[in-house]
Amino acid sequence: MDTDRPGGEVSSKEQRDVIEYLIDSQGWAYRKPRGGGYPKLVPADRAKPPIRVPRTGHTRGHAFDNWIAAIRRSGGHWPPDRKPGEGNC
Repeated sequence: MDTDRPGGEVSSKEQRDVIEYLIDSQGWAYRKPRGGGYPKLVPADRAKPPIRVPRTGHTRGHAFDNWIAAIRRSGGHWPPDRKPGEGNC
């Protein structure tokens, strides 16, 4: 399936990072808004419904957390796993 790439319609860099990671590593698709609607993420499992991308730029609030939870319920994984040697272990 062809997919768009997120641009200025997604207000936060963290949201764009999540979308690009899902597209590049997990087979998800992204659809830009049509006629004033919301952008949508299409899960790799096409039996699951698309997920609306919030327009707000606040990545540390309920809307962002709920969006990530919807992604996880649809089979997506975020944040990416750490590679060995990263972090404070």
